[in-house]
Amino acid sequence: MRPADIVGAIANEAGVSPREIGAIDIADKFSIVEVPSGEAKSIMDALRGTTLRGKRAIVRPDKR
Repeated sequence: MRPADIVGAIANEAGVSPREIGAIDIADKFSIVEVPSGEAKSIMDALRGTTLRGKRAIVRPDKR
């Protein structure tokens, strides 16, 4: 998974400008993406059920 894959999915599926997407941390089993708080729910809703690089996206808010 590359940051460009995640940015592309958010931009295409949720209609969010890539400039609104902040830091992206990619780990082995998950990624954390910084998005505007006012758009977080609509982004998560748009990404549910989509696939990224052939894998189904599981989307939830970060618990930190």
